[in-house]
Amino acid sequence: MSQETLLRIECIRCGASAGQAPFHAGCPLCAERDEHANFRTVYDLERARPAFEPEAMAGREVDMWRYDALLPFAAGEAVSLGEGGTPLVAAPRLARRVGVRVLWIKDESRNPTWSFKDRSNAVGATHARALGSPALVVSSTGNAAAATAAYARRAGIPAIVLVAKSVDPIMSGFVQSYGAHVVMTETKPDRWVMMKHCVEAWDCYPTGNYQTPPVGLNPYMTDGYKTIGFEIWEQLGRRAPDWIFAPAGYTNGLAGIFQGFQELAAMGLAAVPHLGAAEIYGSLVRAIEEGSDVVQPARIDRPTVAISIGTSQNTYQAVAAIRGSGGTATQVADEEILSAQERMIESEGMFPETTSATGLAALIRELEAGRISRDAEVVIVMTSTGLKSLNVTAHLRPPVPMAHSVESFSEVLKATYGFNPEAE
Repeated sequence: MSQETLLRIECIRCGASAGQAPFHAGCPLCAERDEHANFRTVYDLERARPAFEPEAMAGREVDMWRYDALLPFAAGEAVSLGEGGTPLVAAPRLARRVGVRVLWIKDESRNPTWSFKDRSNAVGATHARALGSPALVVSSTGNAAAATAAYARRAGIPAIVLVAKSVDPIMSGFVQSYGAHVVMTETKPDRWVMMKHCVEAWDCYPTGNYQTPPVGLNPYMTDGYKTIGFEIWEQLGRRAPDWIFAPAGYTNGLAGIFQGFQELAAMGLAAVPHLGAAEIYGSLVRAIEEGSDVVQPARIDRPTVAISIGTSQNTYQAVAAIRGSGGTATQVADEEILSAQERMIESEGMFPETTSATGLAALIRELEAGRISRDAEVVIVMTSTGLKSLNVTAHLRPPVPMAHSVESFSEVLKATYGFNPEAE
């Protein structure tokens, strides 16, 4: 443990200390009972609190490491590319369009590799370097792979990235550009088998889940996502919104945000907002509706445009975050996601990855069902840029028209876009 405020690591379900257990794989005691759960960090909040006072924060860099009193490593130790400090953008036109009083977009596409995964990987690469790990390893289709490759390069550590045959060539090219060792497998499950081998046989550092059932990220990396919550709190004038919505695959992001607000609440600095998890196949939705602590796999009955959260089984940490915050889990369909993406573009000029639009899609559904007050203040976490999912939606875009002359130019604009530049 590098940070003096970090007391211990414990299971989020049973409270058992991690001790010397390999905490990448979650709590072994819960696994024996077939109640798979992750670990979390526990900090000395009384000791950390002075670092969150306005005068203490005034002179600090505007990045995620300004909150290092509640991170596993001090800012001076960090493997960093300047992650964090992303804007909270007011979205008044979108708020009016969807029918909610106040809406904000936390734009995580401003991070170094254009996604929120940079926060967790900055912590993971710092930890891996401290441990002397021979490589970082991840099984990913996109954002996690890019962040792992970038931060491994920054740390001077090799990165192994396992992809399936269906990987987006744009994303694989992005990852290869960082010099990662990209390896393709026949099937998606094969990736976890090989990743597990890297961790257990070669002592590589995993920057993503590889367990079945999944438990999520290791607690050090999850801490990186707490800083999204800390920033929202600070950007709103040191208070919490009513709701925060975000995509949910294994729900690492929302789990981190939840823990961050729990810590702020315990220090007397904020309330815990309600959290909204947007899901594709409904494993978390079912667990919440049935009151179960065990998340069962759902049937993958269709492909999805939200590829990065197209998982059949969510995690216990997702249940804990939703129940603990009095939040909600919402299953959304592709047509709702694409509509939400288009609304963000049209209303605010912000281009989210298809997965990033699921939070808005879930909010719209909950508002229309009357389960969320239209008088609420809501933050949507835009986890990544739409550039990452261009191939996913390529078939939806019309061909670009050709103008063969100045004379035909205005006719092309009128015929294709209904724009008449000569109209008075």
